[in-house]
This record gives sequence, C-alpha cells and structure tokens, in this order.
Amino acid sequence: MTLSLPRTALSIAELDDLDHDGVVRFVRALEEYGHRMVWIPEVAGREAFTTAALVLGSTSRLIVGNGVARALERVPKSAGSAARDLAAGYPGRYVLGLGVSGAVRERGVGPLPFLREYLDGVDKVAHGVPRVLGAYSAGITRLAAERADGLITFLVTPEHTRWARETVGPDLVLSVVQWVVVGRSRAAAREVARRRLAYYLTLPHQIAKLTRLGFTEADLALPGSDRLLDALVAHGTPDQVREAVRAQYDAGATQVALSLVGPLDDAKLDAYRALAPQED
Repeated sequence: MTLSLPRTALSIAELDDLDHDGVVRFVRALEEYGHRMVWIPEVAGREAFTTAALVLGSTSRLIVGNGVARALERVPKSAGSAARDLAAGYPGRYVLGLGVSGAVRERGVGPLPFLREYLDGVDKVAHGVPRVLGAYSAGITRLAAERADGLITFLVTPEHTRWARETVGPDLVLSVVQWVVVGRSRAAAREVARRRLAYYLTLPHQIAKLTRLGFTEADLALPGSDRLLDALVAHGTPDQVREAVRAQYDAGATQVALSLVGPLDDAKLDAYRALAPQED
C-alpha cells in the first residue's frame, strides 16, 4: 500500500490532560484552524484506540494516527481489530502507529523479534490497514521498510532523519515529530521544554537513542543541557519555526509533525492557529 500523508501534521500530547468534552473542543478547534492531521501519542492516561475514535468522531476531515500505540499494552488481535474498525469507519482518515520499548526484554525477548511476531498477529485481523512503526534502532527501522507503510520518529535531530531515510530508502513515508515553542526567547523556550523533557530523560531507550546521536552523559543528565534543548526544540515566531523545521525536510522527512510544548492556554491556541499549514 502506498501511504500519502499531508506534508505537515501535529502531535498532540495535550489530550492526556483533557476530559472528554475538552478533547472534543480542542480537536475541533485544530480542524477549524486548518490543520489536516494529528498524531496521538500514548504516554500517560489516555488509551490509544478509544482516543483515536473520539477524535475521529469529533471531527469531519482530520486524519488521525496513533503515534504510537504501545504494543505491550494489548495483544495483537486487540490492536488489529481496533485498527480495522477505525479504518473501515473512517475511510482514508486513520493510520495505525505501533511501537515497543526495551521494556519488552523483561518478557525474555528483544524488541525486534517481538514486534515482528506482533505484526504477524495484527496482519491476521487488519491486513491492509495503513500503518507506521515508531523506531530508532537499525533493526526496527529496517522492519518498518519491510512490514509497514511508514516510519515515525520523535525527539530526533536532522542527522537522525538523514540516517533513517538512508536506512529505509527513498519511498517510505517518514514522519518526524518536532518539538516547538512559539513566541518565546531561546532561554525561555529551553525552560518550557525542560519540564516536558524530564520524563524522557528517565527512559533507557530514549537515552540510548540520544547517545547514538552524539549527546554526552552531561547533556543527558537531568534537567538536560542547553546544547540538547537547542538541538531538539524549534522556537521563535511561527515563521522562524517553519524555517527551523525545514532542516528535517532537507534531511529526508516526508512529514514534520509539530508538537507544541507548554500548557494549553490562549497563547498556545493562538500558536496553533498561526502554524496551520499554508500549503501542503
């Protein structure tokens, strides 16, 4: 299957902090502003597939991707059945995203063989549903090229994007989630992003990825060095943000999914409105 996605998207982590009605209002606002696609991370409170159904049912045009659903949270049949029903109920508007962390080793299997077998199970009930894999290791990145329609990455530099493109070849969809802080100075942007980054600097697979990208133990020690923040976060006016993320496209990204860091307040909603795609 050839997957075609908008050149720009959003990754909306705010949903974990919103109730049902808050989610409905928020995603309808994003659609009204002109955004065409959202990825929904599965990090804290919200379950991946019920949340995707809520967003799809609350909007009329938004493409919705699980970015990504945690494979360890559910058996393959459950993930595949949910994805099949969402894709059938909202034709052309749903993308299954799957990922697995090193925590799977506690089950006595590595992430690559686990995910390969997991996809076998998904295929039994959801063959043909568009899907991407979240990956940083060489093995799972290559698996995306073999068994998925795309690859989604998160908290990476353009150097990683260039490596991923070289690994998967020229044709696979490559979506890069890019952290953004709008309307603040570099120093203020660092402080806003540090509060969110703290969680990820406790995760072994994120530390391993960032170490491979050349960051040192000092960079990765809490709360994260200025060098680390400057490499991972685009900041400034909407036009400056667009210019900054161009480096990800130049490195081989098919799509950049902006993830706006900071509390969901009126200023952030204004930023979402200002960052709506001018063209795709």
